[in-house]
Amino acid sequence: MRPQELGAVGRGLGLLADTWTLLILQRAFLGVTRYAGWRETLNISDATLSARLRGLVEAGLLEPRTYVDGGRERRGYGLTERGGDIWKLLICTWDWEKSWVPREVPLPEIVHRDCGRPTRVRVCCAACGSAVGPRDTEVERAACAPGLELLARRHPRRTRGTLPEDPLSFLPGAMEIIGDRWGATVVGAALIGIRAFTGFAHELAISPEVLSDRLRRFVALGVLSRSGDGEYRLTDKGRACFPIHACLVEWSHRWCAEEGVPIDLTIRHRACGEPLRVRLDCEQCGQPFARDSVSPVRPR
Repeated sequence: MRPQELGAVGRGLGLLADTWTLLILQRAFLGVTRYAGWRETLNISDATLSARLRGLVEAGLLEPRTYVDGGRERRGYGLTERGGDIWKLLICTWDWEKSWVPREVPLPEIVHRDCGRPTRVRVCCAACGSAVGPRDTEVERAACAPGLELLARRHPRRTRGTLPEDPLSFLPGAMEIIGDRWGATVVGAALIGIRAFTGFAHELAISPEVLSDRLRRFVALGVLSRSGDGEYRLTDKGRACFPIHACLVEWSHRWCAEEGVPIDLTIRHRACGEPLRVRLDCEQCGQPFARDSVSPVRPR
């Protein structure tokens, strides 16, 4: 690794751990292709939307596409193969929010088109087929992996603003988990067993002020609980975040390790010994999802 070079997972965090980025990609996954479609459904400012679309094109997640409207050619956007491959991350994020965050307006059901039924998501190891959770895995970090303090310099903090009111995109719990790079890294560190404040600070090279803020938020959200000895432990709700992080790591391995960028973090399935490749199965019929066989569908 070249000095001061982010690894694949660090790069993946820099690209995806941002609320507006994820919501724009979510809407693209649901079929939005036009600037006006994102602006209206997300209630996002023109400046923020233009900046994110430009960044997503530069990162190879969206590509410009022309369409004809009223006899005139206009510019739209479509998912690239790289962008479309985050579908598992989006589905797991949706599934976690629907399962763990109470809300007045329920999220639409996730429907598996192959069997036609609403379903929950079962996370499995693609290598051996077994269901897998955080206690079935171990995390390996490359000895030469740089600290995530590089994220702050390579990817300056971006303001989230107010979340959209549209129920399809109002994901307040999930955006604390994955829509903020420091929130994502704190929960990721908790998933690999870090519990003490000093452990988080050392592992993540995060400022005490930012760390205190994220830990406070996750305790309030019920993702972490604080024990009598001052340690932070994952709750059941926190452990249920595992699929979100596993999908982020897998996507980063596939798409951010180009040009000799090394794998800085690997999740390994203990039972079969293989690096975890995530397979999402339908809890109703037991068959694996494909990108075009599953989607959130509004109830009738």
